[in-house]
Amino acid sequence: MLRPIHTAERTARTALLLVLACPLLAGHVRGADLPTVALVHDPTPPAPVRFAWDRLKEALQRQGVQVTETTAWPAPGRGPILVGGLAAQPGEAARLSGEFRIVPGPGPEALRVRKLEREGRSLVLAVGSDARGLMYALLDIAERVVGSRSLQDPFSEVPDADEQPYTPERGLSLYTFNRAYWESRFYDEGYWAKYLEVLARNRFNSLVVIFGYENGGFLAPCYPYFFDVEGFPEVRMVGITPAEQQRNLAALNRLRQMAHDRGLRFTVGIWDHIYRGGVQGGGIPGADEATRRPVHGLVWGVTAENLVPYTKAALAKLVRVVPGLDGIQFRMHNESGLRNSEKESFWRDVFVGMRQAAPNLRLDLRAKELPDSVIESAAEVGVPFRITTKYWMEQMGLPFHPTHINKQNQHDRRHGYADMLRYPQRYTMHWRLWNGGTARVLLWGDPEYARRFAESTHLYHGAGFEVNEPLCTKMEAQPHDAPPFELLNPARRYYQYEFERYWHFFQVFGRVGYNPDTPPEVWRREFTRRFGPDAAPLIEEGLHRASGVLPPIVASCYPYSAFPMTRGWAEKQRLGDLPAYAKAEGSDIQQFANFDQEAQLLLEGGETAQLRPAANRLWFEDTAAHVSARVAAAEARVGPNRNREFDSTVTDLKILANLALFHARRIPAAVNYRLFERTQDLRALDAAIAHERNAVEAWRQLVSAAGDFYAPDLMMGVRGANLCGHWQDELAALDAGLAALEQSRRAGASKTPTQTAPPFPPSASRGDGRAPEVIHQPVTAAQAGQPVVITARATDADGVKWVRLRYRSVNQHLDYRALPMERTGATDEYRAVIPADEVPPTWDLMYFLEVMDRVGNGRIYPDLNEATPYWIVPLRRPV
Repeated sequence: MLRPIHTAERTARTALLLVLACPLLAGHVRGADLPTVALVHDPTPPAPVRFAWDRLKEALQRQGVQVTETTAWPAPGRGPILVGGLAAQPGEAARLSGEFRIVPGPGPEALRVRKLEREGRSLVLAVGSDARGLMYALLDIAERVVGSRSLQDPFSEVPDADEQPYTPERGLSLYTFNRAYWESRFYDEGYWAKYLEVLARNRFNSLVVIFGYENGGFLAPCYPYFFDVEGFPEVRMVGITPAEQQRNLAALNRLRQMAHDRGLRFTVGIWDHIYRGGVQGGGIPGADEATRRPVHGLVWGVTAENLVPYTKAALAKLVRVVPGLDGIQFRMHNESGLRNSEKESFWRDVFVGMRQAAPNLRLDLRAKELPDSVIESAAEVGVPFRITTKYWMEQMGLPFHPTHINKQNQHDRRHGYADMLRYPQRYTMHWRLWNGGTARVLLWGDPEYARRFAESTHLYHGAGFEVNEPLCTKMEAQPHDAPPFELLNPARRYYQYEFERYWHFFQVFGRVGYNPDTPPEVWRREFTRRFGPDAAPLIEEGLHRASGVLPPIVASCYPYSAFPMTRGWAEKQRLGDLPAYAKAEGSDIQQFANFDQEAQLLLEGGETAQLRPAANRLWFEDTAAHVSARVAAAEARVGPNRNREFDSTVTDLKILANLALFHARRIPAAVNYRLFERTQDLRALDAAIAHERNAVEAWRQLVSAAGDFYAPDLMMGVRGANLCGHWQDELAALDAGLAALEQSRRAGASKTPTQTAPPFPPSASRGDGRAPEVIHQPVTAAQAGQPVVITARATDADGVKWVRLRYRSVNQHLDYRALPMERTGATDEYRAVIPADEVPPTWDLMYFLEVMDRVGNGRIYPDLNEATPYWIVPLRRPV
């Protein structure tokens, strides 16, 4: 008879803990006293499940537990039993699952784990709806076995679980920017075994390997790296031998198979179709030479005349010789080498060819400059496709789709969703976070960010997300034969492979992407294992808070010129000298008032509900103080658990804390500089210089914190775009910029102001300093072509001056319309009606509220720090 176990052994005797700590004693006790664990599995488990069973057996054996395996009940022995299998496959797990109604959810990747008891033996039942779901369950059990505090029951720390994926696809992409660095990984099977296991344990289910992206012609296109194409002897990779091609093809197929064996879909990105130099050169010196003559290691022979037939034949061969591909991701626009005049006919022919060669293979069409005619062509030909787009520039912004993108891109499809979320819906969107442009080398991990980001990828019934791997731009724009640099100096390393230091990054995007309610103990076990019980909570909290520093830099004080991954790096760049920094407008221009707007508001006595620089400054200042306090406390409490990883981790946290402090101090410098520009009031320039001097001092502290941990030349992109070097180099530039400001002040000593500049930051708050409180029940659905009524309550101790509704279709080409919300007569209640003709059926509706009190404190509701700062209203449409 089976019955649930509601309690489990939670405390081990001191003697047993000592045994675990001493291998010799442990071996003696294990041989004499430990029970044998019986593992009951399906007769023919799929490869991902076999992989997970192997990891579980290894975990048990590391604990000294003897293991027996069987496919049938009853299991031998008297010890604990684990029964694991697929709900729909014949086996003991399916039988017990049906008998006791312990059934996983109906969709893919669902899992159920239940602790039971039978005939005095503890039993764990793990059931998956498919191979991935069961693999996730078994891998989680394996991790908990390692942390078990009971020698008699290694499953004592395993909780009941009932999970299914919140986000259907959780992908990770990696680039092949540099040949030497790529091949140092590509041929290393041990590297991939570790890397892919990290992805599987953290519930990623997709790996995308991107060939050709500003690579200086390397892998442009990628096919000759792997094979020659019959009928096109003129197309070749210069200098490559047939043996090298065979090695590369074998390595690609091995990587694909290893990914599949760990439950990962495998997609190749083909981002260059012909090499024509220009932006494709990626800033590599001499890259344009390959457009004029054959260059060793680059492709030669693709021409305007053979481009289409060669590409069709190469793709047909690719899907033959790399069987089991799950998708191909195409870059569609002219940066792939295509001319505008070629695009429509090229893609039509490619779609027809793919329909013939691999009719069921999914194609990902990159959204940048993707014309409707090409989308129509894909739909008409009948290839399976989706559109994959940049989530927030080529950077890591805040965890929601920007409320309003920069004007420079408002009417194109460079990033975001543009005007593509149309109904009736004919394709799905796949959301790609270019975090690799922002968080390149420092540690990052914020579960709340990952939760909100995953939630936002459901927009337009989204298919899921893709994030860049850590260090994704390493060696980008460097010569292809240049040896890869080592990230940390030798005395500071604590890992075999560099990706291993980013374990929490993989945890939060993978585990939280799968289940937003993942319990924090999943990662707290790992923090404790690495840093000890006293320092671990402080390091965890410090890392989570420090991981919040970079996104608001991108959102609120980032220059538009730093949009591309190949140009901007908020983690390391000072973002220009002060005059340039002061011109920045950020990348959500609806949420944040920029520095010049603030200067204008101060001079004109204006008001705005946007987040103003004074509040933004305080956020950065508070974050810097919070992180610094956690680091100091952790250093005081770590005790004997101090190790290289601890020192490296707190170094990153100190860097991020001082980066936040730098921006906290530079924001008032920027506003005062804009005040000076508008008024020529030298007092404003003096204030700007004083604040800039303080900002430079914060950067000096950052450099001191970085110490000798990192390589002196972090080659992460184009050297001329300031994507190499070290924070120390930025300090020299900041000192020079400050000296130039001081010189300009001396030269302009006789200027006459046109207007007196007010002080910034203001010396006192307005009223109680708080914006009105808002209570609102969001509209969850509406009828297209009908009016939409919005009501809200607003209160403030200083009195509510106005409440405003802003709305538009979910179409980034549009600006928001504004309606004043009028009092209804009910206490503190306001109302506005969106006219019927402004609720078209082509797109869903979105809106947010703005409120202002009578002394100038305003806010946007919802608050971006707490939730997505707008509501999406799905529309009902006539059939």
